[in-house]
Amino acid sequence: MKRGLEIFGIALVDADTHEAVAIRALQTIVHQLRKGRKPDCVKQSEKDSLITHYLLALHDYKKQLLKLSNIIVADALFSKRTFVDGLSMMGFELVSRFRDDVRLRYLYTGEKTGKRGHPKQYDGVVDKNNLRKDVFQEEVYDGDGQEVIVYSAVVNVVNMKRNVKVVIIDFEDPDKKTQTRKVFFSTDCSMSAKEVIDVYRSRFQIEFLFRDAKQFTGLCHCQARDTRALDFAFNLSLAAINVAKAFCRHYNLNYSIADLKLLMHNAMMIERFFSMFGNLPNLHKNQGLKEHYFKDLLLYGLKASAQQHI
Repeated sequence: MKRGLEIFGIALVDADTHEAVAIRALQTIVHQLRKGRKPDCVKQSEKDSLITHYLLALHDYKKQLLKLSNIIVADALFSKRTFVDGLSMMGFELVSRFRDDVRLRYLYTGEKTGKRGHPKQYDGVVDKNNLRKDVFQEEVYDGDGQEVIVYSAVVNVVNMKRNVKVVIIDFEDPDKKTQTRKVFFSTDCSMSAKEVIDVYRSRFQIEFLFRDAKQFTGLCHCQARDTRALDFAFNLSLAAINVAKAFCRHYNLNYSIADLKLLMHNAMMIERFFSMFGNLPNLHKNQGLKEHYFKDLLLYGLKASAQQHI
């Protein structure tokens, strides 16, 4: 990737309904050209790194974002101390996934010895393949009709130097000889295991926003060179997706963007026919255009599942 030729997006996602609304798309070059004193949230991160760009973007809109939610969900790339500490300074909590080689430690909950020196804080290293049952809580999570067993506990992360709520899940991969356990986490230790999983799964909705914008609203079609023109084009493309989704919600339509686009095209063509030719020839004993004929024209080409909503 070349700086300035990539964008990243900030979206608001409903973890219950799995719907996303694009809030802002930004080019990385915008933050690369900044001058002057940097905010405290990026003092520990490397200069001009992508983590720095992401933190600066969140810092610019933190007041507006905190009014919506204080939870940031991101993939394993962001499970770094610099990013987590930067979010914490701004008042955000992070839900993400650890790398497979993450080092975790049990918290010591025993009695104090009363001896001199710093009190004991940790009680051994967490072995992901041999979890302590007295620490980890076992639950059954029902995801899309498939039940899986999850293990959750509050432990310490060595590289982050902080306590987090971790949720460990077994993912069966028949193509691999050795199966691995995936470790998800939240810096908000009060979250339940189900909340952590539901919130993390919701992050995929932002991928659908970019997919639909590329396919239907011309996200990659702008050929401008000016930074402001590109910024306007990117955000207008994602805003058009938001408007299309709002239209479907208003009329209680469970449509994809492709179905909605075809529906609007059919409606435009029918309106064009009426404007050019006036009333259509009478059908069936001069009763005019029957309602079901009009509906057939309007829903022509739509999937059967989409036609059931009108």
